[in-house]
Amino acid sequence: MISFLKLIRLPNLLIIAFTQCLVRWCLVAPLLKAQSTFYTLQLSNFNFFLLVLSTVMIAAGGYIINDYFDIKIDKVNKPDRLVIDKGVKRRVAMMAHTVISIFAMAIALYVSWSIGHWKLALIHFICASGLWFYSTTFKRQFIVGNIVIAAFTAIVPLVVGIFELLPVYHTYLPVEENLSFLIIWKWVLGISFFAFIITLLREILKDIEDKEGDQEFGCNTMPIVIGIKPSKAVAIIIAFATMCCLGYLQLLQYQLKDWVGLIYFTIAIQLPFAFLIFKIIKAQTKDQFHFAGNTAKFIMLTGVCYLIVFNYFLFQ
Repeated sequence: MISFLKLIRLPNLLIIAFTQCLVRWCLVAPLLKAQSTFYTLQLSNFNFFLLVLSTVMIAAGGYIINDYFDIKIDKVNKPDRLVIDKGVKRRVAMMAHTVISIFAMAIALYVSWSIGHWKLALIHFICASGLWFYSTTFKRQFIVGNIVIAAFTAIVPLVVGIFELLPVYHTYLPVEENLSFLIIWKWVLGISFFAFIITLLREILKDIEDKEGDQEFGCNTMPIVIGIKPSKAVAIIIAFATMCCLGYLQLLQYQLKDWVGLIYFTIAIQLPFAFLIFKIIKAQTKDQFHFAGNTAKFIMLTGVCYLIVFNYFLFQ
């Protein structure tokens, strides 16, 4: 059981569930309420639980199939963290991936059908299929795999907005009032873009960390194609550009006298970003790049946690 929980990356799954809960209850719900007392969340608590469960299961299936196809590479890159063939047999892993993915898509189809938009289940079908092709093909290609996995990460918060807001447009919201919901979409898309850019950064760092095994088995990741130093430069540019964008948001916070948000951005996001850039510059070994990647994951978590501050101080 412990080996299986390692295989499906339980901490990452908890972060996914946590993110979707924050987007729903700390962002979409209060902003909907701010528009009018008439507009409410469209998913029942049970259906939202199923939506989160489906998303988490899709991710778990993706982790399993990724490790399944990366057995040989992982024996070189991270032999001490190898799970398949050590704690979980290959046929068990493949069966678990198939069962989990099928159940996840069935749950997504039920939730979509229950709100009258069954086509929304295609999101989960595309993600499940995309994670398969990511594991077999995309991740071995230059930059393609990085962008694909970053896009799927961005879908995690985005899917909450889609499932909660789309029924409002089709059922309750008059066409002439659609623009009043633009602010909600801006926030949801902002969180999704933040998840995308941090994941892209982290995937580049992981590719640098795994360069040895990837190169041995014919992958064409960024550090293999252009080298480690240029890849580090790309990661630093992405991190610095993100800091600049956050700096612009902080300027708006200053103009709006949102001191709590300004302080939170500075301490919980900007300073860790500066530390991350420093660690990337200094990184030379696999362990150092691994630490930098975990720092990026930490920044993503603190960025998402800002929604708690956003909800409490702006709407309480």
